[in-house]
Amino acid sequence: MKQTRKANISAQRLAPVSLGIATLLFLVTLPFPDVFLLALLHAFSEAAMIGGLADWFAVVALFRHPFGIPIPHTAIIPKHRAKISAAIIDMVQNRWLTQEAILERISGWHVGRGVAAWLSEEGSRDALHRFLRSILEEVLRSVEPKRIAQRLSALVHEQVREDDMLRWLKAAGGQAMAWRWHDAMLDVVLERIGPWLGSAEVRKLVVKNLRAVAEDYADGPLRRIGKWMAESVNALNYEDLADAILRTVSDELQHIRNDAAHPARADVDRWLGQMIEGVGENESLRASLSRLRNSLTEEGTFIDLLAPLIGRMREAAIADLEADNPVILKHLFHFLDQMLDSFTADEKAQDQLDRWTKERITALVHRYHGEIGGLVQKNLERLDDETLVRQIEEKVGGDLQYIRLNGALVGGLVGMMLFLLKYWLH
Repeated sequence: MKQTRKANISAQRLAPVSLGIATLLFLVTLPFPDVFLLALLHAFSEAAMIGGLADWFAVVALFRHPFGIPIPHTAIIPKHRAKISAAIIDMVQNRWLTQEAILERISGWHVGRGVAAWLSEEGSRDALHRFLRSILEEVLRSVEPKRIAQRLSALVHEQVREDDMLRWLKAAGGQAMAWRWHDAMLDVVLERIGPWLGSAEVRKLVVKNLRAVAEDYADGPLRRIGKWMAESVNALNYEDLADAILRTVSDELQHIRNDAAHPARADVDRWLGQMIEGVGENESLRASLSRLRNSLTEEGTFIDLLAPLIGRMREAAIADLEADNPVILKHLFHFLDQMLDSFTADEKAQDQLDRWTKERITALVHRYHGEIGGLVQKNLERLDDETLVRQIEEKVGGDLQYIRLNGALVGGLVGMMLFLLKYWLH
């Protein structure tokens, strides 16, 4: 852009300078009509002046009235702006950016393979993870719990029935298990339960229950004597026993958390599967859903209950995102990477993405192609005559100035040829 402007400025200076040189040469050689070379230069400069002035008039007449005089057939661009705009719109919409040209260009796209190639590049997954993490965090921070609760309440009031809720619970539970979301929830529970087991309150509660068990055991004279003797020699130390129990439980929970193949995880899978499969026949759950459905008839009840829950979930999710090793994102990205790996290895899936993308774009082209002309027209209408003329001059002014320069040069050469012709004839 800067180089084009410099070229235009140079051309704008060169054209008047050349005209000035021709005028000066004309005046200097005017007193010497009998000197052949000077007369030849005089003829050259005279014709150059005429050619340069004629082309200057023609160039200026395109944009404005020369010297501000409203000479007929001048200021052509401002005067015929409507015709020029219509021609530009027709050229852009119906000649350059036709539907056929756009669709032909789109037909050569390979969106699916391009996406697969990008996903295979080093660092692309990390970049995608960072982008999704920032988007998720931004979405969570923009969540308004009460507003979402109001919308959900209205939806429930209008549409939801107990049978619908049971079907949704079963479908959602099955899909969540297929996606292994319960693994993430189990990891969260196991992570939180460790510090809780190590608290003084839990230890005190275990000691209390051990003492109660021992009392229940000592229900006869001999057992009471045995209990008393064990306590006397410190063979039955409730505090040590509580520490051993809590330590054993804590270690086992840690093993469950660290070992993806731990048998306890299979037990959880089996228990959840049975529970989800029996959702439709769970009368207790149906009754609870019925009570919930009835309570929603009370205005504001559902909103008051749901808004704080949404708020707590939002804060918990944000806190997890801000952690060094967020649990939610770890499982979300693991699932996402599995899908992306499957996509990059599946050419049929890539072809499906190609077809889907091209179909959507083709539909948009057919629907909105006529808007191209309207867009060009709006942009042109924003410009007044002076701005339009100035922008055109900035783009083509340099070439037009070279027309003036060429006019002076060609005119001068023609003047020399005519002088030589007359000289030889006479």
